[in-house]
Amino acid sequence: MTEVTAGQSVTLLGQFYDFEGGTLTDLDTTPTIAITAIATGATALAATATGVTHPATGSYGYAWTPASSLTPGAYLATWTGLKTGSPVTATETITVTAPATAEDTNTSLAGVWYATREDVQRALDVKLTARNSRQIDRALESASRDVDDLCHRKFAPAVGTRYFDWPGSQNRPSWRLWLDDNELISVTTLVSGGGTIPATDYLLEPNRSGPPYNRLEIDLDSTAAYSSGTTHQRAIQITGLWGYRNTETSVGPLAAAVASTTATTLTVTGAASAELGVGSVLRVDSERMLVTGRTMADTGQNVGGAGLTAQQNSVALAVADGSAFAVDEVLLVESERMLVVDIAGNTLTVQRAWDGTVLAAHAAGAGIYAPRTLTVQRGALGTTAALHADASSVVRWDPPGLVRDLTIAEALNRVTNELAGYARTRRAGGGLSSNDQALVARDLPALRQQVYNAHGRKGRTRGV
Repeated sequence: MTEVTAGQSVTLLGQFYDFEGGTLTDLDTTPTIAITAIATGATALAATATGVTHPATGSYGYAWTPASSLTPGAYLATWTGLKTGSPVTATETITVTAPATAEDTNTSLAGVWYATREDVQRALDVKLTARNSRQIDRALESASRDVDDLCHRKFAPAVGTRYFDWPGSQNRPSWRLWLDDNELISVTTLVSGGGTIPATDYLLEPNRSGPPYNRLEIDLDSTAAYSSGTTHQRAIQITGLWGYRNTETSVGPLAAAVASTTATTLTVTGAASAELGVGSVLRVDSERMLVTGRTMADTGQNVGGAGLTAQQNSVALAVADGSAFAVDEVLLVESERMLVVDIAGNTLTVQRAWDGTVLAAHAAGAGIYAPRTLTVQRGALGTTAALHADASSVVRWDPPGLVRDLTIAEALNRVTNELAGYARTRRAGGGLSSNDQALVARDLPALRQQVYNAHGRKGRTRGV
């Protein structure tokens, strides 16, 4: 029997003898080779003589590279040829195992944050600069991974295929498959021993609190069963949506079509712009994207009425169509940023000199810009980059509220300590002391405990 890992190459050898126990003998012509799955009969390689070599008398070789997506299991290679005009065959059993790295590509959670850059900037009340943006981004990445470590789970949803050993090999019920830290939101396909188990024949558990689901059980009222094939290792293949929960909010439509799978920018409406930030996880159709930057786009509208004066109480911004804007959207008029705090008809009430910009007068006719062009990482979290029509719905993934709160708090703690050179201290017992301790936000440990209590993955005790 020959073993090969999917995606890697193996040389198969067919040998023919003049009689059983005799000597090797050549065939009339080059034989063909075909490969099929033993469990299902599915064709892995259609009969072919192309690529067949003849290294020695009576011996024929073929270099086969099974696709990395090929279902693991037992396969049968069949050589077929003619000897003095009569058909002859030779067979060989091949065990295909899953790739050494079972998780799909582009499912890494690196760069997936549980809060946005704008969340932290507002909490710090700092103006937007390239320098502090990089600092906050680093803090958000560290804070998000710290939350993962604290809770012993990954929160973001990722599409992928993962492999598991046949459960009977671990001295536990052969109808129950524990997923452990591979938490599942939904299943697309379940394959065991090369055969597909229909959705009606298995149960996602715990059904009263999931998702996330931590085990798959065969419905004992069905005829289905987990099977191991020729080996129990990685005999079960699950394709689905992995993670904690897939809570989503529709934030608005695209403002223009995405006509290329390699484009790295999206244009969204004012409503979507107000709801998104750097670090948001988006879904358009079936593709997920990570927002990595924002730039100003021309809204197509201008300052109306008599314009704006260089006074803080000049807050009524007249526009041609107020419905094209949204509360909490940041606008740019010349070099001054403004925050939309209310909308009445075609008049926007704005907070002037936002983000540390300089209050200035703006004449009627000045152009209005907004951060509606998003720079995105395409095909994120196991999805595939695709084309999207104009006005396609933009959906934002939302982490649990406490998780978002802790991510912001951890990022704030990092940024403020970094700005102070980690030199903020409190005295351990009053007076001068060599035991001064680093100053940590007073409520941060309590928030960490609250998040762990609500969303931490606790230890599970079971017999093995």
